[in-house]
Amino acid sequence: MRTKRTIRSILQTWRHRIIRASGFFLTQTANPLPGNETLINSDPDNTPPEPVEPTVAAALSGWRRARVRVRFLFKNLRHRSREYLGWLLARVIHRRHYASSLRIDEVSTILICRINGRIGNTLFLTPLIRYLHQLLPAAAIDLALAYPAAAELLRGLPGVRRIIVFPHRQPHRLGRYLAALRSLRACRYDLAIDPTEFSTSGRAMLALTRSRYRLGFASRAQWAPLTHAVPLPLQAMHQAVRPLYLPHRIFGTPLEPKAVRLWLPLPENELAEGRRLIAQAIAPERLRTPSNVFGFFAHAANLKLIDRSWWVTFWNAFLALEPQAIPVEFLPSAAHAPTDQRFASLHVRSTRGLTAAIAATRVFISTDTGPMHLASTTAVPTVGLFLASDPGLYGPLKPDDLAIDIGRHSAGEIAQACQRTWIAAVLNDSVAAHPQPIR
Repeated sequence: MRTKRTIRSILQTWRHRIIRASGFFLTQTANPLPGNETLINSDPDNTPPEPVEPTVAAALSGWRRARVRVRFLFKNLRHRSREYLGWLLARVIHRRHYASSLRIDEVSTILICRINGRIGNTLFLTPLIRYLHQLLPAAAIDLALAYPAAAELLRGLPGVRRIIVFPHRQPHRLGRYLAALRSLRACRYDLAIDPTEFSTSGRAMLALTRSRYRLGFASRAQWAPLTHAVPLPLQAMHQAVRPLYLPHRIFGTPLEPKAVRLWLPLPENELAEGRRLIAQAIAPERLRTPSNVFGFFAHAANLKLIDRSWWVTFWNAFLALEPQAIPVEFLPSAAHAPTDQRFASLHVRSTRGLTAAIAATRVFISTDTGPMHLASTTAVPTVGLFLASDPGLYGPLKPDDLAIDIGRHSAGEIAQACQRTWIAAVLNDSVAAHPQPIR
């Protein structure tokens, strides 16, 4: 009877939840989850999100605007359904009592579970890996991931012992999934970590591990068998910073969010190969030098794609300011046509090779997608262009990086901001020391 009443309560709440499209973005006009739980898409500081103006609608054609609205609607519904499922499971399983501290000397083996197929979310784990390695330099860290090229991308990362890759959204690969699960359960761990607060697959993986301690975020929708839990931070945090909040609280160790960086150290031989690729791409022009290369990645999936006309306008404006700059486009595949035929282009199949080639440029500008995050692991100033995501949660992290909402600024204004970054890069001066009005 209790379960039936719970389900009926959920359905009644769902019936009265109204999700309306405000131009381009979705906003909410409903109450939060039972028990005043904050929705997973809302601000972590428990303040209601302000309606977002449809600032980028003009950048999209009519049919793409319709697709954007539909995709946002389904994504929103999927997240709500997943949160309700977690809340229901937590009610059925009953709430557990969690410990809130752990001694460092009790941990020598660690497992981090992040079953997500995106390169950005995989790279967002690197600050956590670095933090744990610095905290526990003798500890062995294993990773359970779903990004297909994770083993190649993160190989040789200090502190990492094993990378177990699960098939992502491939139900026909059941054999590979079971093999990965056997590999996961072959080891016992002192500590297993679910670094996100909303991943159903992460919670399931945590439940399947053979671990003495299990650490994650505490919430009313938390149903995983955690032994240690940390409440969600009150302030909004970048998605690469938030996982560090777990060991920071549980071990009582310092954390400086503004100092967090994505981490992908490359050996000199890989960096040299990246410089060779860039030199080869611009070789036909005798007077061109790699020090003037402005790399860019113009492609993205679905909501994040920026129209070709915007790029043409941007490059015309930037080259009028810096005529010596050499735009070089990085292509997602060898079959992709360049965005602008005036410029050199190249395709690098390896994620590490792509990172090394980006590291050979002077500045790199990209849509909000994988290459932007790869660029942020290098010393190269990175400019991220955002259409649909929150730059504060997903933008590049270095002090001289820029995260720009292109719906609020013209291509000419963004070209001027990039010029300041361009000049500061050659002067070895931090852009953070200069006013950046469109950040």
